[in-house]
Amino acid sequence: MEDLRIIGIFAGLGSAASWAMGSILFKRLGERISPLAMTFAKGSLSIILLALALAFIGYESIEEQSLLLLILSGLLGIAVSDTLFFEALQDLEAHSLVLLMTFGQVFTVVLAVLFLGEQPSRVQWAGIFLIVLGITVVLISKITGEEKASRLKGMILGLLAVICMSVSLIIIKDSLDSVSALSATFIRMISGTTGILFLGVITNKLGRWMLPFSDVKLGGLFVVSVCVVTFGGFWLSIVAFKYLDVAIANTLISTEPLFVLPLAAIFAQEKVTLKAVVGTAITTTGIILLCRG
Repeated sequence: MEDLRIIGIFAGLGSAASWAMGSILFKRLGERISPLAMTFAKGSLSIILLALALAFIGYESIEEQSLLLLILSGLLGIAVSDTLFFEALQDLEAHSLVLLMTFGQVFTVVLAVLFLGEQPSRVQWAGIFLIVLGITVVLISKITGEEKASRLKGMILGLLAVICMSVSLIIIKDSLDSVSALSATFIRMISGTTGILFLGVITNKLGRWMLPFSDVKLGGLFVVSVCVVTFGGFWLSIVAFKYLDVAIANTLISTEPLFVLPLAAIFAQEKVTLKAVVGTAITTTGIILLCRG
């Protein structure tokens, strides 16, 4: 059991790192591709990648109730949440949007306590508090000073995105006991992508969405980005939720800002501030407490 918990911890941190890289990559792609097109194309490619993985390990039968919950989770957490996320990226800096993920972490913990009956220990609550505090310090160091306040539209869309994602994860927690993380990810991805496909067909905009992908260089960058978020972001997050309580898994995944910081420094040559270093130290302490609890 302890080995599975350790797997869950590393999966949560790996998911956070993958989403950090994905946020930077998709921010660049969003300058040329519409949010709905990004969600549909990302989902389509993810389905192919996940299907190939399942072809090697085998697909398992799933109870009807679990299947329905996974489908609902995919529609809410991928079709709706991802589209809102990509839309918000057009109006916000990546760091500003990631700030909203802190609220998503808190919201998910509240939902887990209210609806799943989870009760984190005092040490774990202390770890959660320090992680949220550390992330806030890191993000404040990135969104004050030279950066202007984010636009209201982007803030609202980002807020709605994290709420939808939180709810989508809560409703599948019990279902993960009877299905593998990879199969659950595959079902959620098919559900969410099918929802976007249906929207594209009825609005007659599917062909227009795909036009930017005729650029080979852009298409290559998109493939890399999707591989990162599919196996790093989505799959590892499901692994974390499978082996850990929702509150703990979601807190580890919410350390994304700590990974955004060095990546932004490397790829965007952004200066690392003292506040950011202090925030990182606080969050690291919180992670240690969370894992020991």
